[in-house]
Amino acid sequence: MSLYYYIGTSGWHYDHWRVRFYPEKLIKAKWLEFYAGHFTTVELNNSFYRLPSEAAFATWRDSSPANFTFAVKVSRFITHIKRLRNTEEAVDNFVGRARILDGKLGPLLYQLPPNMHRNDEVLESFLSILPRGLKHVVEFRHESWLDDKVFEILR
Repeated sequence: MSLYYYIGTSGWHYDHWRVRFYPEKLIKAKWLEFYAGHFTTVELNNSFYRLPSEAAFATWRDSSPANFTFAVKVSRFITHIKRLRNTEEAVDNFVGRARILDGKLGPLLYQLPPNMHRNDEVLESFLSILPRGLKHVVEFRHESWLDDKVFEILR
Protein backbone atom coordinates (compact mmCIF):
# COMPACT_ATOMS: atom_id res chain seq x y z
CA MET A 1 0.00 0.00 0.00
CA SER A 2 1.38 3.39 -0.92
CA LEU A 3 0.73 6.51 1.10
CA TYR A 4 0.13 9.96 -0.25
CA TYR A 5 0.69 13.00 1.92
CA TYR A 6 -1.20 16.24 1.48
CA ILE A 7 0.77 19.30 2.48
CA GLY A 8 -1.03 22.61 2.88
CA THR A 9 -2.25 25.29 5.24
CA SER A 10 -5.49 26.59 6.68
CA GLY A 11 -6.30 29.25 4.11
CA TRP A 12 -4.16 31.16 1.63
CA HIS A 13 -5.52 34.69 1.78
CA TYR A 14 -3.31 36.34 4.40
CA ASP A 15 -1.95 39.84 3.79
CA HIS A 16 1.14 39.21 5.92
CA TRP A 17 2.18 36.48 3.45
CA ARG A 18 2.79 39.12 0.76
CA VAL A 19 6.55 39.33 0.08
CA ARG A 20 7.23 36.46 2.54
CA PHE A 21 5.45 34.00 0.25
CA TYR A 22 3.56 35.79 -2.50
CA PRO A 23 5.44 38.01 -4.94
CA GLU A 24 4.97 41.64 -3.95
CA LYS A 25 3.16 42.63 -7.14
CA LEU A 26 0.97 39.54 -7.48
CA ILE A 27 -2.70 40.54 -7.31
CA LYS A 28 -4.82 38.80 -4.67
CA ALA A 29 -7.02 37.23 -7.33
CA LYS A 30 -3.98 35.14 -8.36
CA TRP A 31 -2.90 34.09 -4.86
CA LEU A 32 -4.67 30.71 -4.92
CA GLU A 33 -3.17 29.87 -8.28
CA PHE A 34 0.30 30.73 -6.95
CA TYR A 35 -0.34 28.85 -3.68
CA ALA A 36 -1.47 25.75 -5.59
CA GLY A 37 1.84 25.73 -7.41
CA HIS A 38 3.57 25.06 -4.08
CA PHE A 39 1.08 22.98 -2.07
CA THR A 40 -1.31 20.12 -2.88
CA THR A 41 -4.14 21.08 -0.54
CA VAL A 42 -5.68 23.90 1.47
CA GLU A 43 -8.31 24.10 4.18
CA LEU A 44 -11.16 26.43 3.33
CA ASN A 45 -11.57 28.08 6.70
CA ASN A 46 -13.84 30.97 5.73
CA SER A 47 -16.65 28.48 5.09
CA PHE A 48 -16.86 28.04 8.86
CA TYR A 49 -18.08 31.64 9.21
CA ARG A 50 -20.34 31.93 6.16
CA LEU A 51 -21.34 29.78 3.23
CA PRO A 52 -19.25 30.80 0.22
CA SER A 53 -21.15 31.61 -2.96
CA GLU A 54 -21.43 29.19 -5.85
CA ALA A 55 -19.23 31.56 -7.83
CA ALA A 56 -16.53 31.46 -5.13
CA PHE A 57 -16.44 27.65 -5.11
CA ALA A 58 -16.30 27.63 -8.92
CA THR A 59 -13.47 30.18 -8.97
CA TRP A 60 -11.45 28.16 -6.45
CA ARG A 61 -12.03 24.99 -8.46
CA ASP A 62 -10.99 26.67 -11.69
CA SER A 63 -7.95 28.44 -10.17
CA SER A 64 -6.23 25.26 -9.00
CA PRO A 65 -4.61 22.32 -10.80
CA ALA A 66 -6.43 19.03 -11.40
CA ASN A 67 -4.65 17.21 -8.56
CA PHE A 68 -5.40 19.91 -5.95
CA THR A 69 -7.61 19.11 -2.94
CA PHE A 70 -9.77 21.38 -0.81
CA ALA A 71 -10.52 20.37 2.77
CA VAL A 72 -13.67 22.32 3.62
CA LYS A 73 -14.44 23.37 7.18
CA VAL A 74 -18.19 23.04 7.66
CA SER A 75 -20.28 25.93 8.92
CA ARG A 76 -20.28 26.71 12.63
CA PHE A 77 -24.07 26.91 12.29
CA ILE A 78 -24.04 23.10 12.10
CA THR A 79 -21.36 22.44 14.73
CA HIS A 80 -21.56 25.31 17.20
CA ILE A 81 -25.11 26.64 16.98
CA LYS A 82 -27.13 23.53 16.11
CA ARG A 83 -24.53 21.34 17.85
CA LEU A 84 -25.15 18.54 15.33
CA ARG A 85 -28.91 18.39 16.10
CA ASN A 86 -31.59 18.78 13.43
CA THR A 87 -29.01 19.64 10.79
CA GLU A 88 -30.19 17.70 7.76
CA GLU A 89 -31.27 20.76 5.75
CA ALA A 90 -28.17 22.75 6.72
CA VAL A 91 -25.86 19.84 5.83
CA ASP A 92 -27.63 19.34 2.49
CA ASN A 93 -27.27 23.03 1.65
CA PHE A 94 -23.62 23.16 2.67
CA VAL A 95 -22.62 19.94 0.93
CA GLY A 96 -24.55 20.91 -2.18
CA ARG A 97 -22.51 24.08 -2.42
CA ALA A 98 -19.19 22.36 -1.63
CA ARG A 99 -19.81 19.78 -4.38
CA ILE A 100 -19.14 22.57 -6.89
CA LEU A 101 -15.47 21.77 -6.25
CA ASP A 102 -16.11 18.48 -8.09
CA GLY A 103 -13.10 16.13 -7.98
CA LYS A 104 -11.15 18.64 -5.92
CA LEU A 105 -13.48 18.28 -2.93
CA GLY A 106 -11.56 16.59 -0.15
CA PRO A 107 -12.72 16.01 3.40
CA LEU A 108 -15.50 17.99 5.02
CA LEU A 109 -14.26 19.00 8.47
CA TYR A 110 -16.75 19.23 11.33
CA GLN A 111 -14.89 21.04 14.12
CA LEU A 112 -16.88 20.68 17.32
CA PRO A 113 -16.81 23.39 19.98
CA PRO A 114 -14.44 22.74 22.89
CA ASN A 115 -17.32 22.80 25.38
CA MET A 116 -19.38 20.17 23.54
CA HIS A 117 -19.37 17.06 25.67
CA ARG A 118 -19.75 13.55 24.37
CA ASN A 119 -23.22 12.45 23.35
CA ASP A 120 -23.27 9.16 21.47
CA GLU A 121 -26.92 9.47 20.49
CA VAL A 122 -26.41 12.89 18.90
CA LEU A 123 -23.28 11.70 17.12
CA GLU A 124 -24.97 8.60 15.71
CA SER A 125 -27.96 10.60 14.53
CA PHE A 126 -25.72 13.20 12.90
CA LEU A 127 -23.54 10.63 11.15
CA SER A 128 -26.64 8.93 9.74
CA ILE A 129 -27.60 12.04 7.73
CA LEU A 130 -24.18 12.64 6.16
CA PRO A 131 -24.10 11.99 2.42
CA ARG A 132 -22.28 8.82 1.42
CA GLY A 133 -19.40 8.88 -1.03
CA LEU A 134 -17.70 11.88 0.58
CA LYS A 135 -14.96 12.07 3.20
CA HIS A 136 -16.17 13.41 6.54
CA VAL A 137 -13.82 14.33 9.39
CA VAL A 138 -14.92 15.15 12.93
CA GLU A 139 -12.57 17.15 15.15
CA PHE A 140 -13.47 16.46 18.76
CA ARG A 141 -12.16 19.17 21.04
CA HIS A 142 -13.49 17.96 24.38
CA GLU A 143 -11.72 15.06 26.06
CA SER A 144 -14.97 13.21 26.83
CA TRP A 145 -15.10 12.15 23.16
CA LEU A 146 -11.80 10.28 23.41
CA ASP A 147 -13.31 6.88 24.07
CA ASP A 148 -13.32 3.51 22.30
CA LYS A 149 -17.13 3.57 22.01
CA VAL A 150 -16.93 6.82 20.01
CA PHE A 151 -14.33 5.28 17.71
CA GLU A 152 -16.66 2.30 17.16
CA ILE A 153 -19.50 4.66 16.23
CA LEU A 154 -17.25 6.41 13.73
CA ARG A 155 -16.42 3.15 11.97
